[in-house]
Amino acid sequence: MCIATVYVDTNGELKEAMRDVIHIEAENSRFQLVNLLGEEKYLEGKLKRIDFWEEHSVVIEQDQQGFV
Repeated sequence: MCIATVYVDTNGELKEAMRDVIHIEAENSRFQLVNLLGEEKYLEGKLKRIDFWEEHSVVIEQDQQGFV
């Protein structure tokens, strides 16, 4: 099983959005994140980076709007 931490990059500043993410669903520029406990979070942005080798992380780039 691959578990990741999702970060949001806003103007070069990384902030953690959610830990223990097991499911990411993308539709256009909207991402649904689901963690091990079934908690959901929605983000707007574009996929910037996925690293499952070293950091087990996903980075979503946003403009100034922030979370949905």
